[in-house]
Amino acid sequence: MGFNSALADAGEFGLYQRLLCFVFLLTAIAYLSLSYWIQIFILMVPDHRCRDSPDPFSATSNGTKCGTTNFSANGSRNCPQGWEYDFSTLFPTAATENDWVCENAWRVYVVHTFYWVGSILGQLFFGCLTDRLGRKKTFCWVVLLSVLSNMGTIMAPDHMTFTAARFLTAFGISTISTTSFMIVMEYTGPRNRTIVLCTWAASWTSCAAMLPWIAYALSNWRWLLCVPFLPASVLLFVSWWVPESASWLMTKGQVSKAAELLHKVAEVNGKNLSSQYFYDRLVSSTLESNGNKPEKKESFVQTSLGLVKYPNMRKKTFVLLISWLIIHLCYNGNSLQTSNLPFNIFVSFSVGAFLEIPVNMFCILSLDRFGRKWPDVICLYIGGILGIISGCISPNAEHEIFVMAMLVRITFAAGTNITFQYTAELFPTEVRGRGLSLQRMFGAIGSCLAPTVVFLAEIDRLLPMLVLGCLSLVAGSLIIILPETTGHQLPHTLEEGEKFGAHENFCSIFSSKQKK
Repeated sequence: MGFNSALADAGEFGLYQRLLCFVFLLTAIAYLSLSYWIQIFILMVPDHRCRDSPDPFSATSNGTKCGTTNFSANGSRNCPQGWEYDFSTLFPTAATENDWVCENAWRVYVVHTFYWVGSILGQLFFGCLTDRLGRKKTFCWVVLLSVLSNMGTIMAPDHMTFTAARFLTAFGISTISTTSFMIVMEYTGPRNRTIVLCTWAASWTSCAAMLPWIAYALSNWRWLLCVPFLPASVLLFVSWWVPESASWLMTKGQVSKAAELLHKVAEVNGKNLSSQYFYDRLVSSTLESNGNKPEKKESFVQTSLGLVKYPNMRKKTFVLLISWLIIHLCYNGNSLQTSNLPFNIFVSFSVGAFLEIPVNMFCILSLDRFGRKWPDVICLYIGGILGIISGCISPNAEHEIFVMAMLVRITFAAGTNITFQYTAELFPTEVRGRGLSLQRMFGAIGSCLAPTVVFLAEIDRLLPMLVLGCLSLVAGSLIIILPETTGHQLPHTLEEGEKFGAHENFCSIFSSKQKK
């Protein structure tokens, strides 16, 4: 672990890392959060009816927004006079502007579907680039692509162009969180990695809570799409200063560049150490770990297959990917279900986001003391139990349902935050970019499945919560299999990743904690 020792000499969380964490990471996640949640707001549809219908919005013949009163006189479902929308509760959106409702409602579904498909493919494509070309170059490309795609969405003249623009936006923005998180975490010592996670979560939560009121104030979906341009401009400017990951450079054999970066870190942190000192330290530790033999280089494909080639890595990879798919399905499914509750959308969405703030405090106070695994398992189990209880509440108990939905959101948010850091610590540096991108890709698949689960509300309004609760229990049971990571240095090579936690009792609580 020569790199970790050299990083400790340079400073594990000095001024340099604090600037990375509280300027770069905070801005990157703010941009991600705004862009992520805007996708929901620009495609919302309020109550509506045919313009020639005399009935009120809430009194369609079959109790739905597309009742028989929406038929024209000749029996066609098209409305010759156009649609009329109830904008007392929502501003005009792209869906209302283009009349993507009733017989054209499939167009909204297509946009959402292609958005998540773009996210899946983007995770896979740019995830490979982070390990092949580096963290910094990939990050700059994804920010630039997502900004241009957002502009394309604003100017899209038709449904096909609009869908393509949203696809490219998700394709570009999908790896912003993983790439920025990797850069900061790979410069941070084990005792301070929880601070990085909490900065990530605080930025995400704060922006999610503010966005509904920004949307309410602007009341225009095009202006709303312009909001992320501010953090994006800051990111493109800051990116010139953000360093490449020295840990990644080490895995590529670029020891001299890694030494220069560690020298800059030490200089900003007030440590008077030369780049030659770090170079000698890194070279000697590399030779010692290899037994004074030249390191055998494997191809990009061979290292990628290392995620499933070795038994312990294969077990951890499969557990992480499946559990993350379920956790993301639960988190996004609960968020969509919250928007369907019988309350003002701006209030319910904002309250749900603000309630995630206690989750950040929980992470700060518990993760370094009790570890990653068991707080994660407990949160997922509590969320599962509350979700099942929610599915058994009377549909008429609206306030009780709302309170339970908010509590479930808190536990799912905690499980999401903890698992995200947990995964980053379990994948070795050599394949961390690909591992995290696979994880995010599986999360996007879970997000694709979330609307299907929420659609079960057409059968019973509380059925989605019952399904999400059961799935959360499954995810918690899978996490138990993983080893604890608290207090351990990050593994760098596949060999180190294979050895990590190989002999740990999966029911142990503190057996993996680093010994003094």
